[in-house]
Amino acid sequence: MSKIDDKEFFTSRAYRGYLADITESATKRYHRPIRVNLFADETDQTVAYTDYSGIYINVCNLITQSMPSRELKSVSLEGLDGHELGHNLYTDGRIWEAYEHDLAKGRFYPSMPSGLDGTQKLYASEILAAVQDESDPVPRSVILKTVAALQNILEDGYVDARTSFEFPGRLARGIALNNLRYSELVPDITEMVNRKFYDHSIVLNLLIEYVRAGEVNNLSGYTGEFMDLLLEFIPAVDACIRDDDTRSRCETVSRILIGLWPVMQRCFDDLRDKQKSAQQQAQAGAGQTNKSGNSQQNGTGSQPSQSETGEDGDAGIQAVEEALQGQLPKAAENRNDRMVPVPCNGSFLPDKEKDQELKQQLSRAIAEETARIAAHVTSGIESEGDGGITMDRQYQGSDYDFAAEEIRRLLENMAEAQVYASMEEELSEDLQREADSISYGNAHKNIHVTVHRMAQVDQSLINAYNEVSPQLLMLSKRLQRSVSAALRDKRQGGKQTGLLVGKRLNQHALYRNDGRVFCNARLPTEPINLAVALLVDESGSMCGNDRITRARATAIVVQDFCEKLGIPVMIMGHTASSSHVELFSYAEFGSVDRKDRYRLMDMSPRYCNRDGAALRFVAEKLCKYPAEVKMLFIISDGQPNDDGYSGSAAEADLRGIKLEYSRRGVEIFAAAIGSDREQIERIYGAGYLDITDLNQLPIMLTQLITRNLPK
Repeated sequence: MSKIDDKEFFTSRAYRGYLADITESATKRYHRPIRVNLFADETDQTVAYTDYSGIYINVCNLITQSMPSRELKSVSLEGLDGHELGHNLYTDGRIWEAYEHDLAKGRFYPSMPSGLDGTQKLYASEILAAVQDESDPVPRSVILKTVAALQNILEDGYVDARTSFEFPGRLARGIALNNLRYSELVPDITEMVNRKFYDHSIVLNLLIEYVRAGEVNNLSGYTGEFMDLLLEFIPAVDACIRDDDTRSRCETVSRILIGLWPVMQRCFDDLRDKQKSAQQQAQAGAGQTNKSGNSQQNGTGSQPSQSETGEDGDAGIQAVEEALQGQLPKAAENRNDRMVPVPCNGSFLPDKEKDQELKQQLSRAIAEETARIAAHVTSGIESEGDGGITMDRQYQGSDYDFAAEEIRRLLENMAEAQVYASMEEELSEDLQREADSISYGNAHKNIHVTVHRMAQVDQSLINAYNEVSPQLLMLSKRLQRSVSAALRDKRQGGKQTGLLVGKRLNQHALYRNDGRVFCNARLPTEPINLAVALLVDESGSMCGNDRITRARATAIVVQDFCEKLGIPVMIMGHTASSSHVELFSYAEFGSVDRKDRYRLMDMSPRYCNRDGAALRFVAEKLCKYPAEVKMLFIISDGQPNDDGYSGSAAEADLRGIKLEYSRRGVEIFAAAIGSDREQIERIYGAGYLDITDLNQLPIMLTQLITRNLPK
C-alpha cells in the first residue's frame, strides 16, 4: 500500500469505479448515464471539462494537488466530478450559442437589457459597433474574451449552486472544498494592481472569486473603483445564478459588459502596441526566411513573405489573445448543445447557515491536515488572554470523516490487486519454465510451446461469467453433495450391510430371503488427497455442435465443484499452428487472486490442435503434484490435427501418453460430445464421459470419482 502514489491511485480502475458509482447515483434519476474519465498530466493546465462523450478530470490539476492529504484530494476530485456533472445536466448550451451568434450580428440576446440610462445605451451601441468593426480587431477581441469569461463565471456559479442543492452530500462538499481552495489561490487586489493586470481583468477575477467562494481576497483593505464595480454587479449576479432560466444569465452578461465598457477601453492602446510588436517580429522573421531562401535558389525565384500571406496579422491577434488570457484562469468549454437541460422543480435558494457551517468544517479540515499558513497582512504580534493550559476530555472529534474510509478500502483493494497481478505474472513465468523443461518425445520434436495466462481479469469476463453461471452452479452443488457424502463415508468408516457375499454374517439379517445376510466392517481412513486437471481442446473444429460451449460449461462446473470442496484443480486449453503449441492457463494449483472462474470465459475455438504435447504438459504437472489420487479429464472432438501430426499416428501417440501416465498414477478420462464418442473411445478406450447432456454430469463425475478413490 505504501508504494502506491496519488497519481497511480487516482487513475486506477478501482478509483474510477468509485467515482463512476457516485456519478451514477446522481444521474440515474434523470436516466442520463455519463462516463467519467480520469487522466494524469502534470504539464496540462486543464482541471476538468465535459463534452459529448463524458466528463474528463486531470487528477494532477492545481486545485487537487494543493490538497494536503489523499482524503482531501479525493473530496476535491468528487467536487470536480459534481461540477462537470452539473454542466451535463443543467447547462443549456443552445442558449449560450444563440447569445454568441446574436452578438456577432450586432445585437444582444435575448434583447437589449431594460432600464438602461442614456450613457449605458451609448455604451451598448459602442460595444455592438466594435464587435462588427473588422478594421480594428483589438476591441472585438477584448469584448469576446470578456463575454466568454462572464459566461463561464455565471454558468459555473449556477451549476455549483444547483448541483449542491440537488446533491447536498459528497458532491456539495467537494464543490465547496474546491471553491474554498480556489479563493486562497486568487491574488489580492493590490497584488493584481502591482502586476499591472488590465482593469477589467481585475474586476473579472473578483467576480470569479465572489461567485465561487462568496467573498474576495482583499487582505490589503483596498477600497476603490474595482470594489465599487463589484458591489454594483453583485445583486444581478446573485439573482441570475439562482435562476433556472439561462436567459437571465445572458442578460446579466450584457449588463456587466456594458458596465465594464469604460474600464475595458483602457487596455486597447497597450494591446495595440503588443499587436504591432508581434506583427513586426513576424515580418522580420519572414524577411530572414525569404533572404535565406533566395540565396539558396541563386536568384531563380523568391518565396512570398508572411506579410503577403497575412500570417503577421495572425501573430498580432494571437499576441492580443495571449495577453488577455494570461490574466484570467484558464476556463474549459463546458457545453453540451445536444442535450436539453434538466428543469428545476422549484426554487433552490441557498441555505446560508448550512453553507457557512460547511465552509467552516472544510477550512478546519484543511488547517488540521497541512502546515501551510495562508497569506495575510500583519503589523505586529499580539497575544490576548489569561494564559494557561486546559485539558478537554469531552472532545469527541471535529466530525471530519469525508471519504477516508472509502479511500482506505480502495487503497487496500488496489494494493491487493497489484500484489496478485505480480504473483500471477510470476506464476506465468513458472508455467513457461515448466513447459520449456518437459521432454515431449519424438512425436513433438522441435515444437515450440507458449503458455498464456491473464495476470489481470477484465471486467467484461466477470460480467459474462455472472450472466451464464447461475444454472451451472446448481449442477456444481449437486455434484458437491454427492461427492462430499462419498468422501465423508470414506473418512468416517462404518459397517456395510446387505451384502450377497462376505466373511461375516449379519445376525440381524438372517430372516431375509434374498441372501443379503453378509456384512463388512470399514475402518476410518485419512482424508482423501485428491487433485483434478481438465484439458480442453480449443481447435477451430470445436465451434461446431456447440462443443466449445459445452466444454466451457463443464469447466465452470468442475472449477466451482473443486473450489468449494477444497480440491486442487488445474484447467487448461490448447491450440496449435505450424508446430507451435499454445496453452491457455485458466485455473492453476498455485493461483492466488481467486479469479480463475472468470478466466474460463476466455475459452474459445482457435486454430489446430496438437493434443499429445498439451496432454503431456498437463499430465506431467499433475504427476508432480503431491496428491494421492490424480484425475485428468480431457474434452476434445477426437481429431488431433497439426502440421505432421494427425491420423492414426497421432492417435497412437495419445494412447501411449495415456498408458505412460496411468502407470505413474495419473488416471486419464476423456469426455465426448454427441457423435464424437466413437473417435474418443477409439483413442482413449473406456472411461469416457458423454457431456452432451450437462444435467447428467454430476452423476457421471460422482460415479467416476468414487470408483477411483483408494479402497
